[in-house]
Amino acid sequence: MVNTLSAKLYIVSPQRVRATTTIAIAVFLMFADLSLVCAQVATQEPEVPTASEKVRALADALKDSDVEIRYAAAEGLVAIGPNAKAAVPALVEALQDSDAGIRGAAATVLGAVGPDAKVAVPALVEALKDSAASVRWSAAGALRAIGPDARAAVPALVEALNDSTRHVHRAAAGALGAIGRPAVPALIEALKSSNAGVRLSAAGALGAVGPDAEAAVPTLAETLRDSATGVRGAAAVALGAIGPDAKTAVPALMEALKDSTASIRWSTANALGAIGPDAKAAVPALAGALRDSNAGVRGAAAGALSAIGSDSVPALIATLKNADAGVRWSAAGALGAIGPDATAAVPALAIALQDANAGVRESAANALGSIGPDAIPALVVALNNAHVTVRLSAASALGAIGPEAVPALAAALKNSDAGVRRSATGALGSIGPDAVPSLVEALKDSDPGVRGAAAIALGAIGPDARAAMPALMEALEDSDGYVRSAAADALAAIGL
Repeated sequence: MVNTLSAKLYIVSPQRVRATTTIAIAVFLMFADLSLVCAQVATQEPEVPTASEKVRALADALKDSDVEIRYAAAEGLVAIGPNAKAAVPALVEALQDSDAGIRGAAATVLGAVGPDAKVAVPALVEALKDSAASVRWSAAGALRAIGPDARAAVPALVEALNDSTRHVHRAAAGALGAIGRPAVPALIEALKSSNAGVRLSAAGALGAVGPDAEAAVPTLAETLRDSATGVRGAAAVALGAIGPDAKTAVPALMEALKDSTASIRWSTANALGAIGPDAKAAVPALAGALRDSNAGVRGAAAGALSAIGSDSVPALIATLKNADAGVRWSAAGALGAIGPDATAAVPALAIALQDANAGVRESAANALGSIGPDAIPALVVALNNAHVTVRLSAASALGAIGPEAVPALAAALKNSDAGVRRSATGALGSIGPDAVPSLVEALKDSDPGVRGAAAIALGAIGPDARAAMPALMEALEDSDGYVRSAAADALAAIGL
């Protein structure tokens, strides 16, 4: 929306050109005391007015009979913004100006001042009835900026939800959301309006209020069955914003997971995830949503299941057997997001490491890494997987587990398969100082790839790998050029 003040300021008209000199003189008079300037000796600098003096001068200029000077004053106060508190009384008067542009500018400045402009609330309430939509919009924006101290404006703002101008009723909804808890009762009533636009704005405002809108949960749950698609979606979003305190809406949200509109199913799944463990009754429905035709809904369902936590694990384990690879991938990812609380899924995830789909195999390996030490045996086995991506994912997962994985990785360094030993070496390198003794042993491996990987890992550990320096010095004489180069780089990184 183009601000009326801005439009006025940028229109070049004969009157505008004719007033240029007048404005220049007026602005000069605002920013300096002419009597003081004239009194100065020619060699002296004129006194520079303080910020408060400028504000007072601009506030006085808002009452000038010349509309162009009032415009210049309004523009100056807009530029000053939050520091224009001293001008609030004059700005309240300016809300009655004969020019809509100045009325809108006055509301804009009051919004910039914010909570310190709370004395202007009654005048801003009146401005919500202004004949100019731009003024009504600016007034709603100012009330939003004032926030909870604008609670007296709630009835007028609820009425403004019916405004014929979209930007105005959206601004009113934003103001109600910023006012917070005091606006909730009125917003609950607005959810029952016969006007779908009002219901939509009310639901959006309740979402902006967030957890403080818990009293609206029953009505929002009913609104999930609204005839208007947008209203249903806004209600789901609002319940998610309220979070755990919206747990009584779980049954209604479970029904909303069957909505014919994908965006609403997505918002509903996200709301269940925001409620968290208290939404455990929705686990079967969310597990079903992992098979949704819409990828966004499947992702939201997986996120919700992970947010619910351990109560989701049995359903996710069962879902790992689904015929659809995308569903299996989502299930493994959700188990990984649950982390250590998904220990019961380790055997099923170990089986998933053999999945025909590469994405599922990688997702299973990553999930095992997130579960932690209980997954170490399965991940060590995965180091010998036929698929290189699984081996790399398993090594990365073991590295993420940390020092507790060192014994298993040290044992893997004795595996007959050089590929397994290389993967184990890479994992040890990401663990850090606790892995140095094992990496020193790996410098003696028969495979140059393993020896080189060990040198690189020690270099990555840096100064904390100082105990490996003698072994690295020996590696400088290695028969393989790659190993010698890696050893030299490692010594430089350690700080020889």
